[in-house]
Amino acid sequence: MGESILPLPERVDPPPEEAFIARAIGLDVAGVLRYQIAVLDREDRLESGTGVWRTSFMSDRATRTDAVRESVLRTLQMALNGSYFPLLQALAREGHLRTGDLAERSGLGRLTLQERVADLVSAGLATKVPEADQVAITGAGAAVVDLVNKAVGVAASDVGEAT
Repeated sequence: MGESILPLPERVDPPPEEAFIARAIGLDVAGVLRYQIAVLDREDRLESGTGVWRTSFMSDRATRTDAVRESVLRTLQMALNGSYFPLLQALAREGHLRTGDLAERSGLGRLTLQERVADLVSAGLATKVPEADQVAITGAGAAVVDLVNKAVGVAASDVGEAT
């Protein structure tokens, strides 16, 4: 491997807000996973009557950590995906929107919007209240939007200084 052409710092100290962002994402991913574990446990009990899966999963720390890592990566991948991020931005500006308003702002058809909102909900980035026909951003979704906006601000400023 060659040497980097970019000057690399020897050590980068994370800013304090990084801990906030990690915590927001981690807590919302954990909430989604707790729900999924409960669903799988119920299915296991109905199918086999034993409930062995949950006990096995919860006692195997490495398997549990791998599952959590995959969920966090999926959440981040979805949050930064160009087809999902505009929805998160719109929700971050308002906090919550009616489904029709979100469809109008995004330019997406209702079916496509419903699929994307379902994905965002399953990743812990948004929540949906069907009775109120509303979609709301979660702490994780807001943290990701804030992180991207701050990074864009830093980069735009730095690019402007370099010209």
